[in-house]
Order: sequence, then C-alpha cells, then structure tokens
Amino acid sequence: MSTSQSPSGIDVKNYAYEGFMGLDTSRPHVSMDTGEEQHFISLNNAFCDWRGQIVRDPDAVYITGDYRINHVVFFSKDQVVWAEETGEGITFRSEKDHSLENVHEKGVVISSTVFNRKVVLAARSRPMYSYDGNAFVRVTSPALELIRPAFVISIQRRLIVAGGVGKETEIHASRVDNEYVFPEDEDESSTSVLKASYFDVANLIGTADEITGLGVFESNRLIIFTADKAIIYKIDPDYTKWLVDDNANINIGCISHNTIQNAGTDILFCSRSGVHSIKRSEDNGILVYSYSLSDKIKSLYREYLASVSNYESVTAVFNQDTSQYHIYFPLGDSTSCRRLTLTMNAELEESIPKYNTGDFLNARCAASLGGRLALGTNGGIYNVVPVEQSIESSITPSPLITTPLLWHGSLMATKETHSLILQASGVGIVHIEAQDEKGTILGAISIEIDDTTDDNYFNDVPLSRQYERKWQYRYRAAQYRFRITGGSGLLRITGFAITVRK
Repeated sequence: MSTSQSPSGIDVKNYAYEGFMGLDTSRPHVSMDTGEEQHFISLNNAFCDWRGQIVRDPDAVYITGDYRINHVVFFSKDQVVWAEETGEGITFRSEKDHSLENVHEKGVVISSTVFNRKVVLAARSRPMYSYDGNAFVRVTSPALELIRPAFVISIQRRLIVAGGVGKETEIHASRVDNEYVFPEDEDESSTSVLKASYFDVANLIGTADEITGLGVFESNRLIIFTADKAIIYKIDPDYTKWLVDDNANINIGCISHNTIQNAGTDILFCSRSGVHSIKRSEDNGILVYSYSLSDKIKSLYREYLASVSNYESVTAVFNQDTSQYHIYFPLGDSTSCRRLTLTMNAELEESIPKYNTGDFLNARCAASLGGRLALGTNGGIYNVVPVEQSIESSITPSPLITTPLLWHGSLMATKETHSLILQASGVGIVHIEAQDEKGTILGAISIEIDDTTDDNYFNDVPLSRQYERKWQYRYRAAQYRFRITGGSGLLRITGFAITVRK
C-alpha cells in the first residue's frame, strides 16, 4: 500500500498492512506481523474478501416471527418454513401463516429436504411431516413409524432416511417418486426395480460407529457419514444398480447432519477437528478425497465446538452468491449463538480460506436459495440484505477487528510513531485504539468515513479517499483494535499504515 502524502520535514518510514487474510489462531499473536497477507486475532461481524479488504458484514431486515428459530428451509423459491421453540415445545410455521403447534418437545434437532415439491421434516425418534405450501401433513407410512429417522435427504428420485430407532447403520430408500412407501410397506412379491429398498453399512464401517449424517455428491452419489469416516454409494432409481464407490477414501467423520452443504462441485461439512471438503481429484478425475480447510483456526473451532452441549445442534449454510460457508454454534439454552464463517476465493482454482466470526442478531440457523439468505434468530426470521445495499428498516452489524502485536521491524527497538493512515470507503465511523506490548493503553482516535464511491476495482488504481491522522506514541510493539459504527451498507477497509520516525 502506498500513500501520496508525506509528513513535511520529518524523516519517516511507512509500515503498511494490507492484503488481509482473516483469522489465524495457529500462531501466537506476538509473531504474526507480516504486513502483506496480514492475519488478525479477532475479526467479528466483518470478513476479508478475495482482494484482501476488510468488509463489514451485510445488513439484515426483520421479516416475521417472535420466537427462537432452530431450523429454517425453503418450501418455494422465495418462501420459507421454520421450526420455532415456544414455551410448550416446537411449532412448525411458514410464511403463508400456516402452523402446526407443539409438534415436538423442546431441544429436538430437525433435519429436512425437498422431495416431490414438498418440504419433508424429520427428527430422531419422532414422526415425519411434510409441507406443500398449503398444510403440514404427517407422513403416514407404517414403515416410517417403525424407523422414525433422524436424517432425511433426496437423491435420484428417492427419499433417503437414516438414524432410525434401532437401525443406526441402516439406509432406507423410498419407492421412486413416492415418499409414503418404504421397504416394509412394499409387497414382498414385487419385482419392480423402482420399489423401496434398504441396505446396512455396519460391516462397511467395520467399527461400532453409527451414521451421523447424509450428503449428496455429484447428483448420484450418496455420502454416508459416521463419526470417524464416510462411505460413498452410487445411487440409481434402479436399486439393483446401487454399489459402493471404491475410489473414495474419506477417513474423517461428521458431527452434525445439518452442517453438510453442497458448495459448487464440492461438499463442505464439520468434523470434530474442523471444516472439511470432499472433492474429486483434478489429476485423474476418479479419486474422491477429503481435505481440511480450517487448520489455521483449529484451536478456535475446537473452542466453539466445546461450548455446544449437543453436536447435532450445530448447523451450517452455504451462500452461493458470496461463496461463504456460515457455521452456527448455539450455546445450549442460552440466547447466545456463535457464528464461524469461511469465505472462499471464487477467483482462484485453489481457493484460499479466510475465516471470521460473528454474533450479529445471534442467528442460530439459516437457509439460502435464489439469492435470498434467511436467518433464524432468537426473535424470528430475518433476510440478509446484499452487502452493497442499504435499506431504511435494516439493522447494521458492528464489526470489531483486532490485530496481533505489530513490531514495525525490529523486535527490540523502541519506535516513535508520527501518524496513522487509513484507506477506506463507504459510510461509517472507524474507532481505532491501541495498546503496547505490556497492555498499556496508548490512545484512541475516530475517523469518519464518508466516501460512497471508490475506484479500487483494480489493484493499480488507488483509493479516491485516504485518511491520515496524527498518531504520536512510543512503543516496541502495539496491538490495534478497529471498531466500526454508524452508517450502513458497504464499508471496506483496504489497508492501514503507521509512519515511524527514523
């Protein structure tokens, strides 16, 4: 980052910080000063985009609902159905004002899928229900009454369920195009290859493990997750063509079915150790494997996971429009919920993961479809506004960013600073404060950003607005904290610099 301004008559050197890379908890904060590709030790309610800019999280606008939302899913291209906790239990509601009161007890974890243009809702040891936009209906299958599955998914014109009572390693598939007929409902004399069927993966697992989730990969491959591994089946409407994919080698498990999300051609999910992706090898196009995306924030991930009383309550959503994977960690009966967000780089073939955290609205779950991201919170449903837009009735998050200790070169020398330069665009107030390596507060300033147009769409074009303020302190190292308030819509920090007297 360069500046066109220079203090007159004073010999100074600029120490610039830019190309921000999100959170990194894999290193101590005393050894993270890199300048270029700078990481943070906290980045809350803001994210780093593919250019390395700090971007304030988008606004949100209230839609409907008054209670705690634990699950939300689209039943049409622009309307959602959700499960909310009232005083007596869990109630199903939709944006068409249909409801089904006290369906389950509080604390029940719900999974869902869309099949035959209906949302199908399942919960462990509980009956299944469907919603077609007109009414909530119990799925009346004698076989399902015996299974009462925890997980449900649709693939190749079949409804697949797992996690049934006493059937923890079994996969049950409905008849093709019919969610009301499962294996034990079929006539034993039927020879149709489209009939309902099932299989048991107990001997494929090879341990006492159980199924923890289901995913769909490449439209015709069913991923069966356990706590420690995953098995892939190639699925066809013709059940005689089902077979295990021997080219898959996935020795990592999933903690929660509701974290399994399709992200382009890959699958993202949460394990006990972090966020992982399943993809097909680009070298031979045959091997399917998994790899970790969260090594640099592993300690933070484990901290968040340890705060959750039930792993299955962790949920996630992938927002295709922003290439972001949001993970929600509800803190038991508390109204608080932590969010961990992975921002992918859509411009590169090998995406560089950048992480940030969030507590905006204490969102507990979300669903994304057709450009709409719907949040389930402790007080109803909210729509996330596109980051570049601002709506009069929307609520704006307040980001907080903390740098590691910045040494400005030597680890031993005492620096005498002269000024602070901030490059930013948008509308808002950036409050900056600093403390030295001993924790002593040095000072604070506030810079009002009012630059709704900028020209930083290309790396070689400077920002149209640059802010420089007097900043005269002595320290060996300093930690800077940026808090953003006021304004709404898109606000970006491209970089900052400290000028130090030579």
